[in-house]
Amino acid sequence: MRSYSLSSGPLLPLLSAALLCGSGAYPTCAGQQNRVQAPSQPGSGARQIALLSGKRQDPKKSPEPQVKTQIGDITISGAQTTEGVLGSREFHLRGPNTEIDVPDKASKSVLHVHADDIRASRADKNDLGLITLDGNVRYRLVQQTPEGERILEGSSGHAVFRRTTQHLDFTRGVRAKLTDPAHFSTPATLRTDKLNVAMDAKRYRFNLEGASATNDIRFTPRQTPAAKDGEKPGAPTPVGAVHIAGFRSGELQFGQSIHLQGASTTCDFASPDETTSWHLEGEQLEGEFVPDTSDLQRATVTDNVKFHITQPSSDKKAQTTAEGSTPQASYVRSKDGQEMVVHGPFNTSLTDPVHLEKPATIIAEKSATLRLKKAGDSISYSIDDPQQTVKMRIFPKPFEEASAKTTTPPVPK
Repeated sequence: MRSYSLSSGPLLPLLSAALLCGSGAYPTCAGQQNRVQAPSQPGSGARQIALLSGKRQDPKKSPEPQVKTQIGDITISGAQTTEGVLGSREFHLRGPNTEIDVPDKASKSVLHVHADDIRASRADKNDLGLITLDGNVRYRLVQQTPEGERILEGSSGHAVFRRTTQHLDFTRGVRAKLTDPAHFSTPATLRTDKLNVAMDAKRYRFNLEGASATNDIRFTPRQTPAAKDGEKPGAPTPVGAVHIAGFRSGELQFGQSIHLQGASTTCDFASPDETTSWHLEGEQLEGEFVPDTSDLQRATVTDNVKFHITQPSSDKKAQTTAEGSTPQASYVRSKDGQEMVVHGPFNTSLTDPVHLEKPATIIAEKSATLRLKKAGDSISYSIDDPQQTVKMRIFPKPFEEASAKTTTPPVPK
């Protein structure tokens, strides 16, 4: 007697043909070439193959979880090529989907990073103390704070993480976004050519360097609600959106200070009520934040300074402006309000179509101090002039009495 195996010989094709001949698509095998094949339902071929193979397909089945590797305290996934030295735990990873997670206990942070090429090497007696990343670097640094999660994320072409000093260096088209609901109304953004981030449990310190046309910082301090009637007024409402650009290099630490330099450094921001805009431009910018917030308390520019203040009139039909040039000007915010402090020698022009016939000028040839402050829909000024060198030309509109309107009683019908 001859026997057949299911894995070879003519038996499996015969069984398959018998099953197909008994299907709904083919009522009989005889004369099937003269019949028109009934339209099959979508995916029916896949179901027939599944029936023959004995396997059941689940269209909702989730993809297989990505395999993860642990080397020291670093978690690795998605690497196509892995090389390393077991004794030192150093490694080299390559692949377009390579990702690593690196914890940092000192700053209570975890760095999630993707790159096409990742190397970990020895630094300062630490086997995994230096991590170098190349190609399509995308990073996300999550830090636990008492107020919640602080997240720094972005992209670059190259990055180096020095774990022993908690420093991150990014180069080649750096983009960064800092989310911190305790300090910002919307995420702060930074754009530069080179960015160094010094991690700390309380705050980050950013060092930026790049072309003046590239460097850019934008942030909006967290807005505090105004006090309701009957409540004690709290801290002054923070300034509105802040935009700093045109600098070449410098240091920024939200909640503490800012130091930037570059021939065309500019700082633009709005007043808390978004009605008054302030513009400062110079070669050096130094500022202070209200402690532990991102709200500007002082911003000072020096060397070849230009400044500009703009605010609309009450009826929104005209704009009052103050602009000029000086060696030094400062935006200062105190409990008494906001003001621009200009140090002489200076040349200032004030435009106020509602109250002036033509622009006014205030000029100081030597040391003097000019303070400009919002006053209703106009701008007030005060001058400290010990050497009496200030020259002023002001052209107020003549005061006109409003003519009394006589009313005529209505004629009875």
